[in-house]
Amino acid sequence: MKLVRNIFLRLSLLAFIVILPSCGSLRKVKDIKVTSCGVESYSLKGLRSVNAVLALGIDNPAMAFKVTKLDGILKYKGEDFAFYTADTLDVERQCVKVYDLPCTATLSQGISLMQVLQIANNGLEGFTTDIEAKVKLKNGAGKTLRFKDLDLQKIASQQ
Repeated sequence: MKLVRNIFLRLSLLAFIVILPSCGSLRKVKDIKVTSCGVESYSLKGLRSVNAVLALGIDNPAMAFKVTKLDGILKYKGEDFAFYTADTLDVERQCVKVYDLPCTATLSQGISLMQVLQIANNGLEGFTTDIEAKVKLKNGAGKTLRFKDLDLQKIASQQ
């Protein structure tokens, strides 16, 4: 379960660090930062899924925006490991705030709980992710962003 929680933390940080600066050429968009991330709660859904609520601290000196349809695939050594999705997140303009972000992850077919426990000791080594998210500005302009094979260990070391 610790591995799943760590994956949720890293994926949420990754999503906001990678997605938000790509929203456009507006000056302050690059200054948007994730200031904190923690798991408020999580619950198992059987032996293959987990629901979690992440507490994301965001410092947004720019305009308001909405992240919708955040979906991804977590891979371990190139093989699908889990699928994840997060609810819509409305980020207020020029605000420093902690937001609750409900999300769900489900193990891929062929991945057992025993494999998760065996991999748990390796940290994020060997994990990559593909992410797709829609980012919309308050005026309705938006863009679907896609990223493939992002190395979670490299991203975590940049934090």
